[in-house]
Amino acid sequence: MSAKLIFSDIDGTLINDDLQVMPKTRDAIRQQIIKGNIFIPASARLPKGIMTAVGQILGVCPMIAYNGALALDETGRALITRFFDAKKAAEICRYVDKQQNGSAWNIYSGYVWYCAQEKSSLIKHEEEIVNVKATPAKIDQIEKLQGVHKALIMGKPQELDRMQKELTEKFPDLSFVRSSKTLLEVVLKGVSKASAVKILAQEYKVPLENCIAFGDNYNDEEMLEEVGQPFLMGNAPDELKEKFGAGHVTLDNNHDGIAQVLAKIE
Repeated sequence: MSAKLIFSDIDGTLINDDLQVMPKTRDAIRQQIIKGNIFIPASARLPKGIMTAVGQILGVCPMIAYNGALALDETGRALITRFFDAKKAAEICRYVDKQQNGSAWNIYSGYVWYCAQEKSSLIKHEEEIVNVKATPAKIDQIEKLQGVHKALIMGKPQELDRMQKELTEKFPDLSFVRSSKTLLEVVLKGVSKASAVKILAQEYKVPLENCIAFGDNYNDEEMLEEVGQPFLMGNAPDELKEKFGAGHVTLDNNHDGIAQVLAKIE
């Protein structure tokens, strides 16, 4: 097996349940970089949140943020930046507030993460995970942003199921994808980790069949389909494991699943 570009989701994939990159995985990735291969995190996180995790391995790297709405090279130059209209983002925020079901909205524009002025426990928990502080804002302020890379709705699984259906009908030009049972990601339709992977492969002049990707959830599915060497973590949903087959499933994120695969790369 060989690879030139190594793409990896972060939460549930690169890091364990304690939010750490395990030493064996860290060393396996560093060895691949020494060999000349390029490691590219691909996450729903904002750039600062990506480096909270990846900074445990190396200081700088290319990255795919916001599920593909933003991609940067190792110098910080934007390779992809796809916004949706801030007025639509504000509408989503007002919709979430009207539900009064404990859900929380988040808006990401550039390097800034915005949330409601009164931070819910869901927001505070996310801040602890990504080690980044959200900026409290009024919805009227959200409406005046130049554009929005991503919105994120946090809430109970059943409530998100219902809201996902309603919002998909209300905003046909946006994509609503679950990154976990309690997280609903919102980006411009056509934006995905897969589309970003394709652009970065072209940027680095590497055929997609020579790219490897790791993921653990539904927002990774298209990315895994795009590359020649896809691998699901052992903690991925059974439905995805069945789709990709046992030969494309590695150990879970708490047992160095990435390192197990990278050990086979020549």
